[in-house]
Amino acid sequence: MFSKKELERMRIEGEKIAQSMQKDWEDQKVGLEYIAGDVEVSCVHCKHNKFEQGKALLNTRGLTFLDLDWLNNDATTLICKRCGFIHWFARSVVEKDSED
Repeated sequence: MFSKKELERMRIEGEKIAQSMQKDWEDQKVGLEYIAGDVEVSCVHCKHNKFEQGKALLNTRGLTFLDLDWLNNDATTLICKRCGFIHWFARSVVEKDSED
């Protein structure tokens, strides 16, 4: 059996967890819009247009063999905030202006 004080503490803790989960869920839907090659980027899987930007190294065998991975080119990645599909871009990707 739990005391009233313990039950109240558990309720408050549960509400905090629920609020945190709600914020995480909302953050998944919020992202930025991007343009690549004068074309607005939309997810090829779900057609969503909000992404999180990242970078990835394009490793080659030769430079990896010589332990010079840092000399490899990098790519821009855009991760769809709805489904998580990762889009890779070898050229520049720019953030779309919020006024558009």
